[in-house]
Amino acid sequence: MDSDRISGDASFKETACSDSSASWERPEQAVLPLLHDAMGRSNYIREEEVREIARKTSLSPSDVLGIGTFYQFFSFHPSGHHVIRPCLTNPCLNNGGKKLFRALSRNLGIGIEETTSDGLFTLRPAQCLGQCAEGPSLMIDEDVYLNVTPESLPEILSRYKSSGPTICPVPTPIGEPIKGKTVVFNDLASPVTVEMDSYLEKGGYNALKKALSSMSPDAVIDEIRLSGLGGRGGADYSTGAKLAAVKKHEGVKYVVANADEGEPGTFKDRYIMERDPHSLIEGIILAGYAVGANLGYIYLRAEYPGSWRILEKAIEEARQRGFLGEHILGSGFSYDIRLYRGAGAYICGEESSLINSLEGRRGLPRNKPPRITDVGLWGRPTDVQNVETLANIPSIILKGGEWYKSLGDEATPGTKLFCLSGHIAKPGLYEVPFGMSLREVIMVLGGGIPNGRKLKAILPAGSASRLLLPEHLDISLDYPSVALTGSFLGSASVIVLDDSTCMVDLAYWMSAFSHHESCGQCTPCRDGTEDYYEILDQIVHGQGKPEMFDLLVRIGDYMMESSICGLGKSAPSVPLSSLEYFKEEWMSHVEKHICPAGVCPMAPEGERLFSVRRSSEWIPEGIVEGEEQDQD
Repeated sequence: MDSDRISGDASFKETACSDSSASWERPEQAVLPLLHDAMGRSNYIREEEVREIARKTSLSPSDVLGIGTFYQFFSFHPSGHHVIRPCLTNPCLNNGGKKLFRALSRNLGIGIEETTSDGLFTLRPAQCLGQCAEGPSLMIDEDVYLNVTPESLPEILSRYKSSGPTICPVPTPIGEPIKGKTVVFNDLASPVTVEMDSYLEKGGYNALKKALSSMSPDAVIDEIRLSGLGGRGGADYSTGAKLAAVKKHEGVKYVVANADEGEPGTFKDRYIMERDPHSLIEGIILAGYAVGANLGYIYLRAEYPGSWRILEKAIEEARQRGFLGEHILGSGFSYDIRLYRGAGAYICGEESSLINSLEGRRGLPRNKPPRITDVGLWGRPTDVQNVETLANIPSIILKGGEWYKSLGDEATPGTKLFCLSGHIAKPGLYEVPFGMSLREVIMVLGGGIPNGRKLKAILPAGSASRLLLPEHLDISLDYPSVALTGSFLGSASVIVLDDSTCMVDLAYWMSAFSHHESCGQCTPCRDGTEDYYEILDQIVHGQGKPEMFDLLVRIGDYMMESSICGLGKSAPSVPLSSLEYFKEEWMSHVEKHICPAGVCPMAPEGERLFSVRRSSEWIPEGIVEGEEQDQD
């Protein structure tokens, strides 16, 4: 694929596509949209803009700073005219990402969090751009480039060395369509976005018509229960049970689509939003009807600017055709959907963190109970569902729960979108019925291991999962079967690793990701991810000692037992399973100071690509001081 291929999307900035800061449910909810607007003017947020945002949201300036500095896409110190974000997570790193980063740094003459002397470019890390099957990738402003090579960089960068007018183009999906046989997600095979007319011709919104004309909300929930549909974000919790838990409450309720997939190796939701957005929209409306809500949100990660524009257009189409708004299709049911953009925080993929962010706060996870189904957005019952989960609902309502249930196996009904990346001949997205073997997915659908290499290990659920080995190839791909191995299936973001992989280097980069993305709220995760990163940094640079292994185990046990949310609980998974299965490789690093794969620097002075610690933000001195004077 051509490395010059880009998203075709102009920036969010200063265009008709820019989201409005008006008419949010509460003033403080506007803080993230207003911070995005401020970033759009000069790539950083000025002191006077902080004060203006505080005035509009009824927050203090220090509150606005406290919120803004939590998110990676906001900056409070001067930045270059263009921000470049190379992906530095394993799927891209495994396919030339390190070489690309070094070439980019040399070409610009700067390192991470630095700006070129002419003020044109600032370099920042990206923690997964959701282009894992077509890496290495990088993002310049809101343009995403795939399969980038060091040789293609000069021509790509030249496009940004002269400024021109920003336009809002027709949105187009990026990357290849879904591969193989499809059952539920047929429209993902389209190379273009499925427009409203095409969706209607194929039976789109017929499920909504059926539900509003002949099904009660309880009947909709019963059909979803019958299907056995579980949460496709990784938890596999019963979708029907979750809907019922929200419906039982009186008063205002919400449905929220979690479109903040940030797990390295995961990109399935982007495909749905960019190629078949109306399936998601129809699923949200049906969920809203089932629980008795009148407003839904799509919380979308900032790394998906193309998805934003496609969804924005599709939502407006749905309003114009009468599928959103007052008295939908002449019924007594009214419903609307709003888009809300995150700002670069992996933790916001956790549902309670997402709710906090959607309320205009730092995206910190909440303690449970209470559950989000009881006390969610603005303290009201809320159904938070993954994009893939919601996009399944129209087919279930139209064809029946029994039909959907028959697609999988007895352990897990239905199908699942599998993301294949890493060292595999045919990376991409595949719809797989539960019960298929891992061998068939990797060796048949994925074409096996390329370049004459051998399979070494598999991550079945991206960076959060324990490693599987070639001996696990014949397991059934359903949630209970994968759990028996000690790993889990999660969102089915399968990263394949061949025998050229250094398993210590893999653990190092996974620990770098976890440390960078820890929200810092709880001690086990905050300190544990930092300890893991620092220990592994020493090991890969030739300063490791055998006693560090026991330390990693003890810290990992503490994190898994005591962390508030899944990030801290899963952060030790890759390092500990790598240490368990590939102990000799680790011993070579700490006793002989040799990396058998020749990947790690293995010297104290060896090259470090970057420090994962977030740069200390420059905070305008006058803000907090001025606030204290005002209070006096």
